[in-house]
Amino acid sequence: MELLYNNSTNYFPIYYVKGKVINANIQTYGGSEKMTYGIGLGYYNEKGIFRGTGYNRVDLNSTMNVTPVNRLNVDLRLNASLSNRDRTSGDGTLQSASPVETVPGDPQELSSLLPGEGSVAWNAVLDALKGTKEKNRGVRLRTNFRLGYEPIDGLNISTSLAADYSIDRRNYFQPSYMSDDDYSKSVGETGINLMVLNENLVSYNRTFKEEHMVNFVAGFSYQYDQTEYNGGSAQNAPSDKIYYAPAGMPDLGIQESNGTKETIALKHYQSDMQEKTLLSYFARLEYGFRDKYLVSFSLRRDGSSTFGEDNRWGTFPSVAAGWTFSEESFVKDNLSWLSFGKIRASWGRSGMHFSQNYLALGIMNVGATPYRGQATIEPEWVRGLYNHDLSWEETDQYDFGLDLDLFNHRLGITLDYYYRYTDKLLTTIWLPGIHNGYSSQWRNAGAISNEGIEVMIKYDIFNREDLYWKISVNGARNWNRFEKSYDGKDFGGNIIGKPLNGIYALKTDGFINEQDEMKVFYNQQGVSNYLSNFYKGAFYKPGDYKFVDVNGDGTIGSGDAVYCGSALPIVSGGIVNEFRWKNFDLNMLMAYSLGRHIVNNLSKAVLTNGKYALMTDLNAISFWEKPGDHPDYPKLESDRMNSMWSYVDRDVEKVNYLKLKTLTVGYSFPKKWSRKAGIDELRVFVSGENLFTWTNYSGLDPETVDITSGFDLMSNYPLARKYTLGLTLKF
Repeated sequence: MELLYNNSTNYFPIYYVKGKVINANIQTYGGSEKMTYGIGLGYYNEKGIFRGTGYNRVDLNSTMNVTPVNRLNVDLRLNASLSNRDRTSGDGTLQSASPVETVPGDPQELSSLLPGEGSVAWNAVLDALKGTKEKNRGVRLRTNFRLGYEPIDGLNISTSLAADYSIDRRNYFQPSYMSDDDYSKSVGETGINLMVLNENLVSYNRTFKEEHMVNFVAGFSYQYDQTEYNGGSAQNAPSDKIYYAPAGMPDLGIQESNGTKETIALKHYQSDMQEKTLLSYFARLEYGFRDKYLVSFSLRRDGSSTFGEDNRWGTFPSVAAGWTFSEESFVKDNLSWLSFGKIRASWGRSGMHFSQNYLALGIMNVGATPYRGQATIEPEWVRGLYNHDLSWEETDQYDFGLDLDLFNHRLGITLDYYYRYTDKLLTTIWLPGIHNGYSSQWRNAGAISNEGIEVMIKYDIFNREDLYWKISVNGARNWNRFEKSYDGKDFGGNIIGKPLNGIYALKTDGFINEQDEMKVFYNQQGVSNYLSNFYKGAFYKPGDYKFVDVNGDGTIGSGDAVYCGSALPIVSGGIVNEFRWKNFDLNMLMAYSLGRHIVNNLSKAVLTNGKYALMTDLNAISFWEKPGDHPDYPKLESDRMNSMWSYVDRDVEKVNYLKLKTLTVGYSFPKKWSRKAGIDELRVFVSGENLFTWTNYSGLDPETVDITSGFDLMSNYPLARKYTLGLTLKF
């Protein structure tokens, strides 16, 4: 080992740079008595903090509302956007692009033992990063046309047609020197998404005798969704300067492996088109009396093409009621400090249909082996078995709420409780035996529940013309539970009656100091052995974790894992401050999370496979060396058969954090100054995002850790600290 380079080479400057964001918008509005319009143009450009990443977008928005004749209204809205993204987390394979950027593997796997800037190793890493080219371009068009007619006062008949069309193109190039076969590769992909929605409504809204309010809506809608994909790749361009695949690229090539040569295809093509439809009928009736009492009833019936023919339709009712008790005379006469008070309650059933379009019908794949040169077709043996009984996931939700405004609306309190029970969860079930070749099937196989409390408190500390300060604090707590399965047994890593998002790990009781500490087990033949895992020869010895044999079977395995906490926080929320003094304004948002559990796998990943070496100080890590030690980890050795380096209960951290998410300071110039230049409003501001984090977490950033699993895999795109200088002009 060359000690000169040990822990001295920092590869972060290769990958991470200072980003830059430009965000500009201009909007104009106008019109007359019978027509109004609005036009807006926006530009956004962001250079990512990871070298080679970036995103820019141009938006054009327009709205127009026309009343050509009395009681007839025409509304048209259009949005067009053009976007470019420099890099995703995809690689050189088809359909590998990800809509969310993650950090590619290279910066995590580099070793600080290699020499630094200017060396061969340093330049090789930089050349590989620069050599890979990627462009992602997107065009999206959204429009909505609505025609409304009011034959009599309060009655409105309308029809609308909305469309959302997007096309995304990706080109990826990998130079030849990054391939084992010395072949360059170019990948081109196009994805098209189309959504068309037609809604037809009849509504009636009237108030009778200034006491009775009636609102009725009924209608039906039709939605059509289509996705299309076309992608191809080619290899072995005549030059690494040719990033695309022009005509004349070779069809076949030679691949060498273990001294043998094989002819391979250098061109590949893939395409797909899927569609689905949703038909809905719905109605809602609301009645209010004297702005004190409100009741609402609704019913909708939805039919989806994604389900089996026997269960395509679902019926979803709901009911709600509210009482504004602050309008009661006995409250007004006795509680003068109560400005507003309302109690709300509701129950509703909703449904969710497949995001995948043809599962209920059965899925076929192109066969792996052709027959006499012709492609074959075969079932998708893992999840392709049809199920004509598949139906909607159904969720019943109960909500209870309380709204209070006190002391002339200076103090506001909102309290909500909800309980949500989701039945007929869609999931795959492993089938017994191999009688028909299929290993699993999609079924409505489980139920889960969620309940929670949400609280928001806001207070106007100062509310004067020249001084205003308002603070809002909100918090939320959620509980969930796996309620039942199709056969009454635990499955999918979930235990009936236990919370979801739980972290389970092997339980430990310190470290083994002497072999005599270990219990001896005897099998039926009387042969003794120490506690071990599946491999009896790899029994636990001094320096190892002292695992607890929870189920008492003499081995350590998945059956000994214990619940170590939930990946969900006990409570999370935010704190908002809005402050204005004369022409200055300040807005501050802080976010907090308390009591969530995270497995920081960083150090063990470094010790077992060499990843993330740049993110860990090995000098700060201790290992067991002799009896009586209280180290971070067991004895460092190459024995990988005894579960020493899998995560255990000691690796689960209870994490809290408080973040200063945004801070904005602005100044509005006096209008008597700005109007001299023909400007109605002139404001300058400076803001910052992700400015500070206070946390007890040993990893990099707890906010980026998956909230459902709690495992920090160190692959998320980091949250950048941003500073913005802005100008707002209104004419």
